[in-house]
Formats: sequence, C-alpha cells, structure tokens
Amino acid sequence: GKEVWRVRFSGYSVVPRPVHADGVLYFSTGYDSPTVYAVKTDGTGDVTDTHVLWKSKKGGPRNASPLLIGDALYCVSDGGLVTCLDAKTGAERWGENVGGAYSASPVYAGGRVYLLAEDGTGTVFRPGAEYEELAKNRLGEKALASYAVDGPALYVRTAKAVYRVEEE
Repeated sequence: GKEVWRVRFSGYSVVPRPVHADGVLYFSTGYDSPTVYAVKTDGTGDVTDTHVLWKSKKGGPRNASPLLIGDALYCVSDGGLVTCLDAKTGAERWGENVGGAYSASPVYAGGRVYLLAEDGTGTVFRPGAEYEELAKNRLGEKALASYAVDGPALYVRTAKAVYRVEEE
C-alpha cells in the first residue's frame, strides 16, 4: 500500500482505466479538460517533471479507456472523435469523427477495433496508419457498457438485452 510515485494533474471523476506497456503508463485525466498522459513507470516520488513523456489534449476521453495496439494509442472522445496517437511521441497519426456519444471503451479483437456508441451503434475499423472503417451496425438500443470478447464472439450489453455476436 506504500506510494511509489505520483503525477500531478488537474481532473476529477476519473473513469477511464489506464493501460501499460513497455514501462509506460497511458491514462486520461477525466472531466473538464481531458488530457492523455504517457508516463514512464520507473520513478519514485513526484515524477511530474521527470517522467511524463508526453501529453495530448486531442481527443482525450472523459469515459472511454484508451486502447494500445503495438505502437499506437487509440482514444475515442465522448463526442465520437477517434484519435490515433503515436505511443512513443504522442504525435497524432490521424483523427476521425465517427459520430455519436461514447462511454464504452474501444476493444481490439480479431485484428479489428470495435466501438460502441451510447445509441447502440457499433463501428468497426482496422487499426493502422489511416482510418479504415469496416462496418457500422445499429442495435437501436441504449448501450453504455464496453464489449466483452470470448474467442470469436462479442457480447454486447444494452439497456434491454445482452447479445452474442459472431461470424458464422
């Protein structure tokens, strides 16, 4: 339970979970002015001035957790802006407005990224150097929960039901 290190930032109601890879923690600061941070995890004490690799306000989510795939960090803002950031530098690779409001976190499965908007619209895209949308599906029901993945199946929880979806 002993604190190892800390980073100072402004934000509250921090909903998105952090992600970690290769000694770097990526997180969003939450409400008011969401900012995505990349912090080296090998420090001690207050590492705000020494271990913050980069920060970005572009597309910072208030609710959805970031998604790390290889050297790319994907974020979906509450307003539907999907941003692909270089995980090492924080430089924006691309941004795409997919529309809708988002609380659910993006999920990576089967070589695809799945997004679920609050109105039940699912957007599927291929991760990479450019945005490539593969599909858009509409359930027509309110959905706030993130997809769950089990092998080839995706589970979707809406306000009215739980669905299992997979290819035949």
